[in-house]
Formats: sequence, structure tokens, C-alpha cells
Amino acid sequence: MDRMIAVRKIKSAPGFELSEVEVPTPGKNDLLVEVQACSMCGTDIHIYNWEPPWSTGRFIPPKTIGHEVCGKIIDKGSSVNGFDIGDLVSAESHIYCGECDQCKAGNGHICRNLKFFSIDTDGFFAKYAIIPVQNAWKSNGMKPEIATLQESMGNSVYTVMAQDVKDKDVVVSGCGPTGLFAIGIAKALGAGRIFAIAGTELHMSIAKKMHADRVVDRHKEDPLKVIMDETENKGADVVLEMSGAEPALQTALKVVKPTGFVTVLGLPTKDITIDVSKMIVLKNLTFRGIYGRKIWDTWKMTSHLLNSGLNIEPIITHRLKLEDFEQGIAAMKSGQCGKVVMFPK
Repeated sequence: MDRMIAVRKIKSAPGFELSEVEVPTPGKNDLLVEVQACSMCGTDIHIYNWEPPWSTGRFIPPKTIGHEVCGKIIDKGSSVNGFDIGDLVSAESHIYCGECDQCKAGNGHICRNLKFFSIDTDGFFAKYAIIPVQNAWKSNGMKPEIATLQESMGNSVYTVMAQDVKDKDVVVSGCGPTGLFAIGIAKALGAGRIFAIAGTELHMSIAKKMHADRVVDRHKEDPLKVIMDETENKGADVVLEMSGAEPALQTALKVVKPTGFVTVLGLPTKDITIDVSKMIVLKNLTFRGIYGRKIWDTWKMTSHLLNSGLNIEPIITHRLKLEDFEQGIAAMKSGQCGKVVMFPK
């Protein structure tokens, strides 16, 4: 067990490589896990493509890629308590300092000194990996391919729970994985009607499987007209903007009813001009930005939802061997996928 395979960014250029590296050794506050499953995120694709800001200094190769994982503990440091050999664990991807004002206020996900697995340290696309005990979450009894998705799903849990959705008309704008998770979460939390705005046949199909009540094909229908017609011109109570696209955000502000909620997880790639007076102030809206997950409150709710029967398996469209990671990259770049899960067996 001296050497292992890992997917790594070796050069300051596009692409990843499957490399053989040494198995890491846990420090006194670390867990060494045998990776059971790991999953891809859009950030991995940005790093693969070597797009800004990764290509301008933040990411310094070589590093192992990946920040979504489920692993079995095979060794642990001398100061680790509360975790046992054989436990199945997932990882919170934000490495927080625990000392700054945000950490002390319970906001470790926006720590002043925040670091991130696979960007600032080695990640999890490997046979074995290190998880600091402060970042470990027990996932015993959960299927590894589901447990690895808790990190990603947690973004959606935090977004949905930023307001009360019970019995409300909810719009989910953007049906990539975070939007698809949000549909299932909102339904599990008692939302009334859920309108899903999607752009591909695959994502529309999955949105229906996640129990969206009305799926709007944005290429064939006007989402604003559809939702206003079906809400008797009142608008939706809650809009969850998961895409980061400027037209989607503009539509979100138009389709939400006065006194409603617009919660934004999607990251625009450029500045956006918004009529704040008309679209936010005069509508008495609550406009909320979401980043990451609350540590550990969101994890508790995510695990509770999964253990209570929320089925997210329809969102997994690709199950691959780790060495076939290029197939996953291609699927992600095409947009014709949900979540890509890999198994380093």
C-alpha cells in the first residue's frame, strides 16, 4: 500500500493525468480513508480547462483533484477521537481556521482564511486520501455513491432552507445537479407547486423524476408567461436561482411575487445590471445570496433528508471507474449529465 493511483493536475495547462503517487500518511488530527466513491463538480471542470482564476495563480500544480468523497477509515492520527477504523465518512470541502470572527460566529463556510480541498491541498480523486477530523462527517449505513453527494447536495439544502417553502409556489431556475437536488429537497420539505426551468431533455426528464410539478423548457416556452399564467398572475412565492445566467436572474426577479423570496446560489461569470428600485425595493423582496453549507447544521439536515427517504439516485447519470475519469470530464463539458460518480477500485 505504498503507492496508489490518483487523478492530478500536473501542469499549468489544460487537462488532468492519472498518476501513481505515494499513499499519504495521516497527521495527528487526520483520518486516512480508502476512497469508496468520489464525484465531480463544475469546479473540477474549470480547473481541467485551466480557466481564470485557476490559471492566474490560485491553483499551483501538482495536486490531486476532487472535493466530493466518501471513504472508509483505515488509519487515524493519535489525537483523533470520536471516529473508529471502519467508519464511513464524507468530507466538508471548506477547510476553516476556527479562529476568525466568521468561524466564531458559526460561519466556517465563509472563514476569513478559507482553504479548499483540491485547490489549496490535495483532493480525493484517488485510492486513498486524507480527511482532517474537523472536516469529517460520519456516513455509516449510507451507500457510498450517495454519501459522496452530501457535500454537493448540501449547497441545495442550504439554498432551499433559506426561507420557508412549505405550501409555497417554488420556482427552481436551472436544472443542473444543484437545481435537481433543490427540487427533491423542496418537495420533501412540503412545497406546494414546484416549477422547474430547464434547458435539456435529460435535465427535464430528471426534474420530473425529482417530482417537479411543472417543467418548463426554456427553449420552447417563456418561463415568465408560463409561471404567471399558472399562478393567476400573482407570481411565485419563492424563486431559487441555481444557474448563474443573467437572463435567469432577471426572470427570477420578474416572476417572484411582491414580498416573495429570491435566493441565489448560481454564480454569474460577469457583472449583472439589476433594476434594484423596481425589482427588489418596490416589490419588498427578500434577496439572498447563498454560499456553501452551514457547518454542521446543513449536514445534519442533508443526512436526515437522505435517511428519511429522499431519493437522489435519478440525479446520478454516470458511474465510472476512476481511471475512466476522462469520460466523466467529457460528460460534464457536454452538459449532458447529472452527477458523475467514480469508484477507485
